[in-house]
Amino acid sequence: MPTVIYIKAVKDTNLLLLGISEGEETKRYTVSEPLYASIGSPRRNDTVSYEALAEVYRFDEYYRAKRKALSLLSYSDKNERELARKLSLSGFSREVSREVSREMVSLGYVDESRQLERIILAEANVKLYGYAKIRTRLLARGYSAADVKRVTGELVGRGEISFNKNAHLLVEKRLPEGATLEEKKKLLYKNGYKV
Repeated sequence: MPTVIYIKAVKDTNLLLLGISEGEETKRYTVSEPLYASIGSPRRNDTVSYEALAEVYRFDEYYRAKRKALSLLSYSDKNERELARKLSLSGFSREVSREVSREMVSLGYVDESRQLERIILAEANVKLYGYAKIRTRLLARGYSAADVKRVTGELVGRGEISFNKNAHLLVEKRLPEGATLEEKKKLLYKNGYKV
């Protein structure tokens, strides 16, 4: 049976560190005080049931996944799907990865509309890509087609993007002055413009 080896309070939180031994290996788990109470507040050298250990493990995994998510988001913006994928790649279960990603969205740490605005503006006005190429690139990164269309429409409506103007700039920038109509169409099509 799993045995409690140590219990330590985490300063300035309602968290505890539990050292639980299963045979010769002792593992450290982070749990909340309410969870600790719900599993019977075991003392040092007390045994805990496998059901209680499963609850402890679940809380600990969720807690570690939240910390990892916050760390990932501190380096760069991620959308919900991308964050869940990164958490899964870091060793967390798919269920916990999805749950933590949804929580980050609900807390406002993941703001996909703001991210999309920034990315779409750069793709359209700096890289001079047309809507089709922008859409394809963003769908590959996990953004929804409906969100890409909505945000792009808002940016065009506010006058922050003009695909007609950008198409002319692209042709001027990439093709010599005497370029044929066929060369222009090919360039525009390759960069996501309808021709």
